[in-house]
Amino acid sequence: MNAWKWVPNALTLGNLLGGVVVCWAAASGSFLGEALVADWTDAIALGMQESWPGGVEARGVQMVAVVWALAMFCDVLDGWVARKLDVAGPMGVELDSLADVVTGGVAPAMVAMRLFQGEGDAGLTWQMVACLGVAAAAAYRLARFNVAAEKGKGGPFFEGLPAPAAGVFWLGMMLTWGELRGGANESMSTSLAWIGLVVVPLAMASRRKMWGLKGWGLNPRVDQIRSVMVPIVVGVGIGTWFGCESAFLAVPLCLLLYLMLAMATTPQSQSH
Repeated sequence: MNAWKWVPNALTLGNLLGGVVVCWAAASGSFLGEALVADWTDAIALGMQESWPGGVEARGVQMVAVVWALAMFCDVLDGWVARKLDVAGPMGVELDSLADVVTGGVAPAMVAMRLFQGEGDAGLTWQMVACLGVAAAAAYRLARFNVAAEKGKGGPFFEGLPAPAAGVFWLGMMLTWGELRGGANESMSTSLAWIGLVVVPLAMASRRKMWGLKGWGLNPRVDQIRSVMVPIVVGVGIGTWFGCESAFLAVPLCLLLYLMLAMATTPQSQSH
């Protein structure tokens, strides 16, 4: 029995459980809030007994963001580890998709609902429907991916935006909200959240193929396109990080920019 085969599955379960923690934190209404972080984070932060910048709420957001980021790192790592250990198999594919439904579908939907909670009751129904659309689109995208994997289809192109991208987008939005809430620029983050709430699910459900960061050397034309577009996205991210009130605006902005550029520049011959 090969004990190493459990290593990538353990990473995948780390992704799943991290997503569950994010869902629980969003459902609690305070992103972990006082119950988990009020006492001990003040004591360990830089060895000082000072309040965390932004108060308990912002502190909780930051801690949940760390958990979410670690979960997504596990998602990146599990497939690579499985291939390196030569233990990749259908069990890992199915488990990975189940974890991604939580981390890249349910968790973003619950975080989005939490962010819109303070917008009033008038638009609550539409907000809930739109947020649930994030989870539905992620589930659909992952089911389609599993079918393609069973048929042996694959390559350097994504067919629709990968489900974990929704997690990346809403991770950035959550951190932006934690920094801008109650300020003059809060409406900017709300507007960007609405754009993501519509665009990201539609992109996941789309069958439009777009280039990713894998498969360099397989298609010289696409490599040439990526060698230009990737520095543009990175440059915008760096500029936003250092030039905006909330550095974390760089995350959702870069994802939306990548989506626009990838869909616009992927050769049509690769889209069918």
